Amino acid sequence: MNSLWLDSFKNTENYTSLSRDLNTDVCVIGAGIFGLSCAYYLTKLGFNVVVLEKDGIGEKATGHTTAKITSQHNLFYDYLIHSYGKKFASDYLQANESAIKNIKQIIDEEKIKCDFEYQNSYVYATNKTDLKAIKKEAASVESIGFPCDFVTKAGLPFRIEGAICFKNQAQFHPLKYLHGLCYSISSRSGKIYSNSVVTSVEKDIDSTYLVSTPHATVRSKYVIVASHYPFINFPRFLLC
Repeated sequence: MNSLWLDSFKNTENYTSLSRDLNTDVCVIGAGIFGLSCAYYLTKLGFNVVVLEKDGIGEKATGHTTAKITSQHNLFYDYLIHSYGKKFASDYLQANESAIKNIKQIIDEEKIKCDFEYQNSYVYATNKTDLKAIKKEAASVESIGFPCDFVTKAGLPFRIEGAICFKNQAQFHPLKYLHGLCYSISSRSGKIYSNSVVTSVEKDIDSTYLVSTPHATVRSKYVIVASHYPFINFPRFLLC
């Protein structure tokens, strides 16, 4: 069973599998949101980039995402403060806030139609036991200088005891966004190949990397592994 995003998006672009050897500056393995974001920025900086995806664009983790773009990830900031300190927690939160703005900037600059909308984000409790954790989280977030609200209504069709609300968060259609990135990458001479499973990554004698697929090989100065799970034996392989 596909996700809503995969079922509601019809891909009009045809990204073929890699069939000939290539030379490039950077080879990105994986065409999810991380891999394509890297490729997007690298092509903007003038690098030659090749993206290899073993399935279709965004069909795995990104295509099955919640599609929320938020700084709120369940109840997390009280844990960060007590584990790593207030500065660490604040830096993490601000990095997430910057990511929301960054995605919106890309959408505006590249004119990507992906149903982006600003929304409030809520984590709620339906019983008094969990409510204590909600209130504790709200106090922790406020202690690092980020405005949040404790509310008793969140527009849900059932009763809640309370919720923590982050305003100016967002949602979008992730597949539409990814294919907008693909268009931008391709327009800057980046190359994207789907159905091109990487079988090995080896360092050649000239310190370049040989990224192998069943039918062709990419020789690259740098490699970014952006697959869902790393498939390289990292204890004896260093991408540097």
